[in-house]
Amino acid sequence: MRALDAFHHGLNVFLRWFCVILFAAMVALVLAQVVTRFFDISAPWTEVSARYAFIWQGIIGAAYVIGEKDDVAIDWLVRKMPVTAVRGVSILAHLIVAFFAVWIMIYGGYANVSAGWTSIVQLLPVTQGQIFLVVPIAGALIAIYSALHIIDLLRTPAEAITEGGDDTDLDKLMDEGL
Repeated sequence: MRALDAFHHGLNVFLRWFCVILFAAMVALVLAQVVTRFFDISAPWTEVSARYAFIWQGIIGAAYVIGEKDDVAIDWLVRKMPVTAVRGVSILAHLIVAFFAVWIMIYGGYANVSAGWTSIVQLLPVTQGQIFLVVPIAGALIAIYSALHIIDLLRTPAEAITEGGDDTDLDKLMDEGL
């Protein structure tokens, strides 16, 4: 199980830095656009590139947030349930998320990628299909994270499942440098 924990941690670190790099690229592209406009130079590709960097960063960031279990959850009612029910409801929730990721994001996203694979993006040397690849990639990441969360729920003692969850652990955030 240490290998799964190491994989989960490594994937989180990779996606965190991927999003940071995309954000930095987006800021650099917007800054380049402002500077070139200041000197009356037209660089319209910077706007398109920044837009697609924003889209990729947002969608991959959503997968990262699901992996960190920091997504929006209204769990007040779940925390009031018996411990055994909490495990079942949590597993059901992860299965629903995984189903959505596989059916809508991977299957539907692949159809979208296939439809746009030959359509060239204006001002950039890429196709719409290449831009749309982010949806099935994020779907696969979300499905992987859902499976990892289910495995974690199954191997965690029942009493530990309902502990905590109310407050943000500021010490953990400080240790991670956030």
